[in-house]
Amino acid sequence: MAQRSAAPADPAASRGISRRTQSDIYRAGISGTRPRVPVDTEALEAAARKALSAEAFAYIAGGAGAERTVAANRAAFGRWQVWPRPLRDVSSRDLSIDLFGVRRPTPLLLAPLGVMEMAHADADLAVARAAASLGVPYTLSNQASFPMEAVADAAPDGSRLFQLYWSASDELNASLLRRAEASGCEAVVVTLDTHLLGWRTRDLDLAYLPFTRAMGIAQYTSDPVFQQLVRERSRGADAAADAAPPVKVTPKAVAAGVRIARKGAA
Repeated sequence: MAQRSAAPADPAASRGISRRTQSDIYRAGISGTRPRVPVDTEALEAAARKALSAEAFAYIAGGAGAERTVAANRAAFGRWQVWPRPLRDVSSRDLSIDLFGVRRPTPLLLAPLGVMEMAHADADLAVARAAASLGVPYTLSNQASFPMEAVADAAPDGSRLFQLYWSASDELNASLLRRAEASGCEAVVVTLDTHLLGWRTRDLDLAYLPFTRAMGIAQYTSDPVFQQLVRERSRGADAAADAAPPVKVTPKAVAAGVRIARKGAA
């Protein structure tokens, strides 16, 4: 993919972020101001549940099946501990690493997050700007709410990777990869375990899939190859409809269809 020409972020810029954040919160607290966003993770999840629609929270917080894998992952992560080492000189700390030939301030990167418009109107644009401000690479989702070119414009100095859901169309895959390289993505992250939609019980109980609401499909609708595939399929559907025998539609069925359409548009 594309090689970055911009200078890498200064590792010192990300040092002491937690200390600065803590100090800012306590200073603001002197005048009675509390954080708008909870610091405790459980409180943060509770606040998200309250702020988001039921459909948005289910899609963001939910996992596949009985969510045992989600629980197992959290339990495994909870077993990791940070062990302090007293009486050591920590006045100079450096978490930077080399990745793709560029020095990064931390070993962290942001995983791909799809359909973020359900959480905020700025979606991928806001995340890209935040990641760029800290020098953290951002993995842009194939199911993003904004085209990759718009994300690049929003954070031109940011470091980006591109997540690819492998399509049955080689032409579409090639087009997405060309666009990712042209928009400055440094690498491709290929998702291999989603040949079919996951059995997500929370979403099924709500009968809600954001993609059917034209959400999270900006990478596709902005792609010229995908647009051509849609046109070809549409012409094929029209031809099949013209060749099919006429279907008798009763007034009762038409009225029911109108009611459903109105309800969906409300």
